[in-house]
Amino acid sequence: MLTKLSNSKFLIPVMAVLVILAAGTGFYISLKQSQNRLEKNAAVQGLFWPNPKRIKDFSSKDHNDKVFGLNQMSGKWSFVFFGYTNCPDICPITMSVMADVYQKLVVEFEDIQIIFVTVDPERDTTNKLSSYVSYFNKDFIGLHDEPKNENSLIGQIGIAYYYNKENENYLVDHSASIFVIDPKMRLVTKLSPPHQSEKIIDQFKNIKRFIDEEN
Repeated sequence: MLTKLSNSKFLIPVMAVLVILAAGTGFYISLKQSQNRLEKNAAVQGLFWPNPKRIKDFSSKDHNDKVFGLNQMSGKWSFVFFGYTNCPDICPITMSVMADVYQKLVVEFEDIQIIFVTVDPERDTTNKLSSYVSYFNKDFIGLHDEPKNENSLIGQIGIAYYYNKENENYLVDHSASIFVIDPKMRLVTKLSPPHQSEKIIDQFKNIKRFIDEEN
C-alpha cells in the first residue's frame, strides 16, 4: 500500500513535467514550421513577424464619437497609422498614399480598413478628426485613443511620441510607420517609410497570401 502511494506521489510531478514539455515542444515545432515557411517564401522574409503579437480588447472613440474596439477590427485587415491633424508633412503624405492604396485594394478585397490614431488628442477634437480623415476618404476611420492606457492601441503596439507644448502650434515627433493587423487581431508587420502605394499593395498581397496558405 505504501509503495502504491509513493508511486502515485512520484507520478504526479512526472506527469506534470511531461505535460509542460509536450506543450513547449508543440509551441517550438509550430514556431519552427513558421520560420521554415518564411525561409522558403522570399517575398515575406523580413516582412512577416513570426509568432506575431495578438491585440487584446480595447475601447476607443472613433471620429463619429462611437465606441471602437476589438469587435470593429476582428475579421478585417487593418492598416493603422499614428499621427495628428496639425502634422505639416509626414501625416498628409502618408494618408494620401493610403488613400491610393485603399482605392486599389478595396476593389479586390472587402475586408480592408484604414485607421488613423491621433497622438494629439487634446487638439484633435472629434469634429477635427472627422474632417481630417474624411478629406482623404469617407471610409477612413479616425480614433481617439487613451495613451496612458496600456491596453490602448498606442500602448499595445508600443508607439513612442514626443511634443513640447511651448506654444499652441507645437509639433509632435512620432512614428511614420504603418502597422498591419490581420483579421485574427495579430500584429503581423510594420511598413517603414518611405511609403509608396504600389509597394504597400505588393507587401500586403504577399503577407495575405502567406497567411492564407498557413490557414
